[in-house]
Amino acid sequence: MKRIFPTPQLLQTFRSRPETLIFEGYCDYTKEIALWQEGNGYALVAKVRGTNKCCFSTEDAQFAERVINSVEGETELCGIAPELTCALREKYRFEWETNCILHVWNGQPLPHKVLHETHPISAKYAKIISDGTPYRAATEEVEECIARRPSAAVYIDGQPVSWCLCHLEKSLGMLFTLPEYRRKGLALDVMTALCNEVISRGDTPFAYIITDNTASLALAAKYNLVPVRRADYVKLAKDPSEK
Repeated sequence: MKRIFPTPQLLQTFRSRPETLIFEGYCDYTKEIALWQEGNGYALVAKVRGTNKCCFSTEDAQFAERVINSVEGETELCGIAPELTCALREKYRFEWETNCILHVWNGQPLPHKVLHETHPISAKYAKIISDGTPYRAATEEVEECIARRPSAAVYIDGQPVSWCLCHLEKSLGMLFTLPEYRRKGLALDVMTALCNEVISRGDTPFAYIITDNTASLALAAKYNLVPVRRADYVKLAKDPSEK
């Protein structure tokens, strides 16, 4: 494998391929990245709050192993192909594994007309946003997402009741509506508003939706995000060499 650098041409390549949108997002977020290429495959490692975020656009397990073994410290594999997950499971111990489906905007105007007024969400609500995520996102992470990326929320009586943010790598996420305000179309409004904002910035909306999240899977089609492929998130054990 050879070490490469995020030239404008390479970033444009990343923007043009669904599986590498996450690469461009991390390149935009931090300069603490390392990029490699082998054949037609790419690998990226971004250092995010002390954790190595590893992304692969390859199913070549040997290539992935060389990248993983080149870094030290906590390591997460982000949005990787299931075939690669299976191969790496034979070599490493996983602390956890989350199976998703990558959804990407199909390039068509969004059909839904937003009915409720939306606004970016304030960082002072980071704790309730964290509580709304099944994995309890760190409040520091939520605050940084709010500061660095677009968001959309519906407020009632001055309080947010439905919201969605963009993760640091630019994927859509953290969608949540307070239980008493569900089934009113608020989630579709915030997702549509946020997607339109992402598009207006010249980016492509995309999301990694957990495979058993039937509500979000059904909702995605209503704002023109279509399924592209399966994708997994994996946390390697602290000593992944002990299998």
